[in-house]
Amino acid sequence: MTNYVLELRGITKEFPGVKALDNVHFKLKAGEIHALMGENGAGKSTFIKVITGVHQPNSGEMFLNGEKIEFTNPKDAEKMGIAAIYQHVTNYPDLSVTENIFMGHEKVHPFTKKIRWKEMHAEARKILEELGSKIDPKIEMGTLSVAQQQIVEIAKAISTNAKIIIMDEPTAALTARESEELYKITERLRDQGASIIFISHRFEDMYRLASQVTVFRDSKYIGSWGVNEITNDKLIVAMVGREITQVFPKKKNQVGEKLLEVKNIGKIGYFADISFSLKKGEILGLTGLVGAGRTEVCQSLFGITSYDRGEVFLKDQKISLKDPKTAMNLGIGYLAEDRQLQGLVLDWGIGRNITLPALEELSTKGWLNDKKESAIAKKLAEKVNVKANSIFDLVSSLSGGNQQKVAVAKLLTADLDVIILDEPTKGVDVGAKSAIYEIINDLATQGYGVIMVSSEMPEILGMSDRIIVMREGRITRILDKEEATQEKILEAAMSEVIENQVG
Repeated sequence: MTNYVLELRGITKEFPGVKALDNVHFKLKAGEIHALMGENGAGKSTFIKVITGVHQPNSGEMFLNGEKIEFTNPKDAEKMGIAAIYQHVTNYPDLSVTENIFMGHEKVHPFTKKIRWKEMHAEARKILEELGSKIDPKIEMGTLSVAQQQIVEIAKAISTNAKIIIMDEPTAALTARESEELYKITERLRDQGASIIFISHRFEDMYRLASQVTVFRDSKYIGSWGVNEITNDKLIVAMVGREITQVFPKKKNQVGEKLLEVKNIGKIGYFADISFSLKKGEILGLTGLVGAGRTEVCQSLFGITSYDRGEVFLKDQKISLKDPKTAMNLGIGYLAEDRQLQGLVLDWGIGRNITLPALEELSTKGWLNDKKESAIAKKLAEKVNVKANSIFDLVSSLSGGNQQKVAVAKLLTADLDVIILDEPTKGVDVGAKSAIYEIINDLATQGYGVIMVSSEMPEILGMSDRIIVMREGRITRILDKEEATQEKILEAAMSEVIENQVG
């Protein structure tokens, strides 16, 4: 008798013109947390949809506890104890937690068909408590944090008696503390008999949880290893298909004269006494623990929100940042942390997204010059190496890394001096990260002043010429690249002593 609760053999899934899965294999043991890794576009999403019955494979076999199975729809998979929790939580924000947990399998009286609310609320509370959560099952789903919504999604899976749970990038939008809570819940599920497929880009997730790792690349199965048997370098080669010997590019930028100077700006309740300078050709890292106020400072410098005291100078001229359009006209651009909600129009083509900030300049008497627009979009898409068939492809069809490249290209249509990048590599794989680092380095080499917000210590240390550390809305330290270490940054991020230095 097999000890695999789930086994896929030679699964192939084709769409018109695309082979999304090409002869892939996968084996999941009972009571195992098995990491699945691969770059964006490796086939992981299609793999989930095959297991959960959303897609039917063109060829190959799937076995559940040694028995061959075929799913025609997601209900089939649910009945067999398979559930998926997706990166972008899909829920009903205006309904209660209980309603979200039991959506589609409500408890009803066999004769009157009335919903048994008392029983459902009680069971929802019991499941949440078993997960170590004190969420009130009667409150609206929309009032919960992303981390709490993830817990509700897990509770929903448990309510369907799921024994195989697929978690798709569950830590992508979580803080370190929230991720640790999710790790504990995941281990609790494993200890209670569930088998878990944990999909992630983050090596720390794999090392913290998994005993086994499988890698897909270009829709193909590359291999499976015990987590203790494979090194980071070998894992990167498996995922990317080549060695990335230099993750961070060699510095080519020359730091020049002062571009931007921020003097004692503050916003009540968010940040205070923020002072720093940014020079031409400089990459200025901005880091700190979640909640330090980094994004709020950057948004105020782009006119999304306003600072209520202090001054900002651009090329020695005092400026007023009323709104984003004013900021861009003055020469400041901003790439939001959430590219899908704030950075791109997903249902538009690549080209139109890129040229969006310059539509006014590309128009004459209200008529858009399509030829000129396409030429600019094509040039900028090539400049940042967007991988697509044409600039008319929908942005929603791209991988996360390529979507991020489009968002960067969009900034380059405007005449900018300062570019603010908020978590520019969030949610992208190791290969795409390396490409984005090259782009950022090239921007600095061309003379742009770059402010890069990041929570990733290697990224901050590997890319920055100087590093600003924030804590609870204040700058605690500004470090030169030569003196910066992980220990010094962490100490400053947790320090209450303010060393507000203007560099």
